[in-house]
Amino acid sequence: MLVLLGCLQLAGGPYSLMQVYAWVGMLVTYSQNDGIIQATKDTFSGEKPCKLCCKIEAAREPAKDQPVAPISTSVSVKQLQEMIPAGQITALSPPSPRELSPITFPRGHLFHDAISASPPTPPPRVG
Repeated sequence: MLVLLGCLQLAGGPYSLMQVYAWVGMLVTYSQNDGIIQATKDTFSGEKPCKLCCKIEAAREPAKDQPVAPISTSVSVKQLQEMIPAGQITALSPPSPRELSPITFPRGHLFHDAISASPPTPPPRVG
């Protein structure tokens, strides 16, 4: 659920949900007069926006005009040393193939016995 909410926020947040709602309304309204194919063309062409589409676009404009804070790419070595002290980092090498235990699989005859067994007989009928 959190992943879906994160994807929604990346895609434009609540404006995306409102836009989908507006598109569905436009498809329903336009298809009543012109048919579904023409309604789809009119809805997604951008030439005939509805009132809700115009309001959504107007609401998105201030968000686009806000200045974005610059990201500092210059991180000093001192800051990195404070975050991750170099003396505490150790890297271990992976074990060699000789050190690993061999992989074993169950024998095939165990499964063969279970498959070849006959099904249980039904209980006798009374009657």
